[in-house]
Order: sequence, then C-alpha cells, then structure tokens
Amino acid sequence: MSPHRTRGFSLIETTVAIGIIGVMIVATGALLQHIPIDGREVRDQDLALKIARNEIEVLRGAGYDALPASGPFANPLLSALPGGAGSVIIATYNTKTKRADVSVSWVGTGSAARSLTLTTLVTQNSGL
Repeated sequence: MSPHRTRGFSLIETTVAIGIIGVMIVATGALLQHIPIDGREVRDQDLALKIARNEIEVLRGAGYDALPASGPFANPLLSALPGGAGSVIIATYNTKTKRADVSVSWVGTGSAARSLTLTTLVTQNSGL
C-alpha cells in the first residue's frame, strides 16, 4: 500500500492565515481613521497655516517696539474656517528678545477641536 498523501492546507495553517489577515484588516482600519475623509480637513489646515504665517509676518514687520499685547487678532480669512479664531501670546524670551506664539483654532470634522501654532522670536534690533 502506498502512503496516503493529502494536498492542501491543514486546519492550523488555515487558522493562522485567517488570523494574520484579520490583524491586517484591523490595522488598516485604524490607519484609515486618521486620513481625512474629504478635502475639507486638509483645506482647513492649509487655510489656518496661511492665516498664522500672515500674522507672524505682520508681527515681524512691525518690529519689537510695536508688538501688541497678548490676545485675539483679526483676519478676514478666519471667517472661512468653521468656528475660526486667532490669538497671539507675546512673552519675554530674554532681555532683548520677545517670543510670539500665533495660534489659529477651528472646529474640524466630527466637531473635533483643531488648532495650529507658529512661534517666532523678535529682537530689539530686528525680527528673527
């Protein structure tokens, strides 16, 4: 009699393969949650960056002596962001330098709070 040879996969091999595929599906699902569903999230972040950069340039251009007090700032583009608001925090970095933090916040997809902050240093001699 010849030995009986079977072709195919055993139950253990099949179970391991299904487990690996399951882990890959769960990992892919978790990654997809972090990708913007539509272009709105990307557009809002790009607009917030544009607003913050503009405010940084205004602060640098005005110079050390003209830096405003900490508080909100106005920009016409803020109205294009859902719940958009901008604020500036001016702090002393050292005796001849001030630090300016420009923050833009808005409401993102799913009512999630989003924000973006840029920082610059402005010296008595010139902006950095």
